[in-house]
Amino acid sequence: MDWGRAKSVLILAFLLLNLVLGYQLWLEWRERIDSTVDWTSLPAETQQTMNQKGIRVDAEIPTETPEMLEQLSYSLKENASGDGSIALDPQPNTRVVYSEEELEAALGTTIPELGLYQFDYPGSRDGVYVFNRMFDGWPIFDIKLELAYSDQKITGYRQDAVASLSPEDSKRQKALPATMALVKLIASYLPAGATIHEIQLGYHGQIFDSEIQLAVPTWRFLLDDGETYYVNAISGEVVTDKEKAGSAGLTE
Repeated sequence: MDWGRAKSVLILAFLLLNLVLGYQLWLEWRERIDSTVDWTSLPAETQQTMNQKGIRVDAEIPTETPEMLEQLSYSLKENASGDGSIALDPQPNTRVVYSEEELEAALGTTIPELGLYQFDYPGSRDGVYVFNRMFDGWPIFDIKLELAYSDQKITGYRQDAVASLSPEDSKRQKALPATMALVKLIASYLPAGATIHEIQLGYHGQIFDSEIQLAVPTWRFLLDDGETYYVNAISGEVVTDKEKAGSAGLTE
């Protein structure tokens, strides 16, 4: 064997591999830069208001303005238990939530339609992992799967299971930019000292005492104190978690 030639081939192969990996990293970086902006891109008067009120935006501001259905209608299945929670026995380790494959293997036969829900890390809280029901690649913020955990074990779950989902008669419309929604929040709604740590586009609707619920394209803004603001991505209307809870007669 010609070891000199073999060595040259291996070196060339490694160089080509590094070029391919470097190109992929560059594409990912470009995609990330193109899909988000930061608060310095906001209008000067908005930045001035932020400085005066001590408002911070720690989240990346998405730039996507996709065409989304103007309205979704859906109904939920009735829960067997009063609060909808179901205990698990045996109790899987909490580590499975970090892998979709492991989660499906551990709970796929226990939780109906588990694969239709996506992990909502910013929306989760201590002791509860939260997942949102997905539709057309976007989360429906009001349809949740919650996994309760304690002592490194998943102890139970509560699921909003969909009985029907009817998007057929709805038209599509381009969503308002996140920057427009953010400017409105900062100008008229956010309290002094507020910090936004997550901005996400999805579907949301106020919950009413009705069999059929409605959801519309919505920007969700999560604050570091747990408060949530929803801005209608079509009309620009603003709703908070407190208003949402009040319409349902519940508190979150």
